[in-house]
Amino acid sequence: MKTIIICTNFSQEAENSTHYAASMAKENKYKIVLFNLQSVSIHALNAQASADFFYTQTLKNQKKLADTAAELSRLYNVDTDHHLASGNFIEELENCIQVKNGDFIVMGMADKTLEERLFGSTIIKAIHRVKKPILIVPSHIEYTGIRKILFACDTHKNMTWSAMNDIYNFINEFSSEVEVFNVGERIEDFTEVMHDIDLNSGHDLEDIKYSFKMIQAIEVIKAIEEEVKLTSADLLTMIPHKYNFVESIFHRSKTAIMAYKNKVPLLSIPLNID
Repeated sequence: MKTIIICTNFSQEAENSTHYAASMAKENKYKIVLFNLQSVSIHALNAQASADFFYTQTLKNQKKLADTAAELSRLYNVDTDHHLASGNFIEELENCIQVKNGDFIVMGMADKTLEERLFGSTIIKAIHRVKKPILIVPSHIEYTGIRKILFACDTHKNMTWSAMNDIYNFINEFSSEVEVFNVGERIEDFTEVMHDIDLNSGHDLEDIKYSFKMIQAIEVIKAIEEEVKLTSADLLTMIPHKYNFVESIFHRSKTAIMAYKNKVPLLSIPLNID
């Protein structure tokens, strides 16, 4: 049984992604774990609240999380658990993944401007630091199944066996059809992409319905957005490219940008090559 770690702060977008993930769990008999990072208000800190106050707040948060997990179990008939933490978000999320044996993460996306989302976002940090697939769900999306997946790869250099394994398993479990979509400046790039997929998948691709499409374009993000609309994809999948320090100064992560601009859920697959 796979385990989904659902990040929640009980906001509207978090509630939406929670029910999206619970619907997935019901369909595939997954276990879900609600992860909440409790925060202390600045007013309580300024007032130098007592240890008893923080203890009481923790008990309240724990009960709220447990009650929510129990309600999800009742509504969706799925196995549920919860994990309350405090401290650094990424560190505590990684600890939850290890303790609960999580397979992938679900996070909700708020409706904000691109600039507000890209700077200081926990989602961006998670995409580039957490070594598990992360499913990012827009606040307006309801789960209706995953029948068509668009796998957008803009370079063959970010293909690894572990990444292809994660993608294949996701496609297989949902009985999805996948289109491998490559945007490049040279037609020759597409041959390299297909070659790397065959080498790195570790699976018989004849087991799934798939197609390849290559287009030449300079504006990669725009090309991906248009292909999502054209294919009526239920899910967009991307592999974040790792930039060195110098590269990071001049490049913005296409996966991160699509996480905020995308109109359908985005599954970010880590490279896991460290």
